[in-house]
Amino acid sequence: MTDAFHWWGQDIQFSASGDDLTASGVTELNQRIVRALLTPPGTYLSHPEYGAGLGRFVGRALSSEQFTEIKSLIQSVLKNEPDVQKQPAPTYTYQHDATGLLSVTINYVYVPTGVPQTLSFNVPAYGS
Repeated sequence: MTDAFHWWGQDIQFSASGDDLTASGVTELNQRIVRALLTPPGTYLSHPEYGAGLGRFVGRALSSEQFTEIKSLIQSVLKNEPDVQKQPAPTYTYQHDATGLLSVTINYVYVPTGVPQTLSFNVPAYGS
């Protein structure tokens, strides 16, 4: 399947001839994972349950319950992606620094090729 090449928080990319760039394979999957993790719940009118909304955890001190919620949200998004191999299970780490920046790194195996992948990104605060 092919999707528009569009990373969260950036403009849509175009080719030299002016056509929309497309994404497929691992790039498309990584874009889907990031989009699902960063989209605030309830913002897609036709799918109000879509989105993990990690941006709400940025910019403030987090409790142990909130770290548990972040873990659960990441797990649920990865579990719902058919192109993320379930065994071995994906692994992930997240860092939350003193300034409130939240960074996520996900290691998973891409099902169509069986090749391990690493996806790393910073979580922007809502409104960023």
